[in-house]
Amino acid sequence: MAKKNLWAHPKTVEGKTFYYVEIGKGFHYRVEYKVWVDPSFLVQNGNLFDLPVPVKGCDLKQGKKDLVLKKGDKNLFYVEIECGFRGQSKIDTIVCDDDPTIYYFDVYKSERGSLGINQGALVLTKADRVKVRWHRSGRLYGKPAEGLTIFYLDGRQEEIEDESILSELEDL
Repeated sequence: MAKKNLWAHPKTVEGKTFYYVEIGKGFHYRVEYKVWVDPSFLVQNGNLFDLPVPVKGCDLKQGKKDLVLKKGDKNLFYVEIECGFRGQSKIDTIVCDDDPTIYYFDVYKSERGSLGINQGALVLTKADRVKVRWHRSGRLYGKPAEGLTIFYLDGRQEEIEDESILSELEDL
């Protein structure tokens, strides 16, 4: 699976152009986090710029009001768990090799969330993969109600419905 691209909005101040990414869509699509991005992380897509996530070699700092993504020695993962129709998703635990910095957010599927609410997180860690245990509700149309998803630094995702398989494979 390819990396997910987040659209970067331009902001011009005194002749200089800065870029930011909006993370999360809350009640009436209110943005939860605005992340100002170092231009070296952006990829040009026609006249627009995208931020491919996960991001390698970065650091995410809390500014006075917004978050700032700059060069560093960590990795940033964008995790979003899809909910069922008219349901909700919830991240139970996030497991990394170290102690990650986590910023949780919601993504409303409609202005008031009546069509469903996804939960997501920005995970800043030194690890090259992130394990996320989750559950979801709503009309799932055959999808699992709970599970474990592993997000890799190259953009791949592995969904594991039965965690007992992992312990059996590790025993081999």
